[in-house]
Order: sequence, then C-alpha cells, then structure tokens
Amino acid sequence: TCVDADGKVIETTKDTSKENEPMAFEVGAGDVISNPLFQAFDGALRGLAIGESVELQVAGGEWQQELLFVVPRDHPEIERLEGRYKNLGGLHEGLAVELANGSMAVVVEAGPQQVKLDANSMMAGKTLLFTLEVLGIDSGSSS
Repeated sequence: TCVDADGKVIETTKDTSKENEPMAFEVGAGDVISNPLFQAFDGALRGLAIGESVELQVAGGEWQQELLFVVPRDHPEIERLEGRYKNLGGLHEGLAVELANGSMAVVVEAGPQQVKLDANSMMAGKTLLFTLEVLGIDSGSSS
C-alpha cells in the first residue's frame, strides 16, 4: 500500500474491487539497479519472512524552480518531442517525456505558442509511505 503525506491511499493491492495483484520483487537486485526507490524496497525487504511487513517512508528532494522550462513550440526539442509522442496524441498536459539529454520531464502546459516542462523528479517535494508485506518467497531454481 502506498499513501501520501496526508494519508490518502495512492495505490494498494489489498483493494479487491480492483484487479491489482501483489508485486513480485527480487531481493538483492537493488545491488545492481541504481533506482533509489528500488534500492529502498530491496533494503527494507531483506531478511523478512512470509507474513512480516515493514513501513518505508520515501521523500523526494526539494522542487527546484530552475528545472521548470517554458519552450517555444518551434524549438527543435519541442518539434522532436511532438514527433516522438505523436502516437500518444502529441504533447499534452501530464505527459511524461524523455528529453534529448536522457532526462525525464512532465508537460505542465501545452499551449499553441509554447510548452512548459517540469524536469524535477516526479518525487520532488513529495513524501510517500509504503507498507510492504511478504506474501510468499520463491527461492528460484539452481541449475
């Protein structure tokens, strides 16, 4: 289960009205994957037995104004993004895009003359609380 700082449930696999299934997770993979959230899950789950649970609080860094960009529609990067995301309806509010430098950004506004992009981490300025429960352990097979 994931809740925000105000206690609002964002996602849960305990809601039987939805078709959510528990997430499979390979403990130890955090040693080779550099995603901070993935590494936090990995560290929190190590050593837990079936039926045990742990709470994990994850906070993003500060939101930075200098990572908010207003770019003219005729800028080459906006034209490139329009082409790349054409099959998703082009650039529109809420769309997560990959910039030419490999960074991610979210389209905040997409007007006729300009596009506003937020290149802050999607966790910037947010705190989330995860409750992780071990439902089963698959030790895999040794060959």
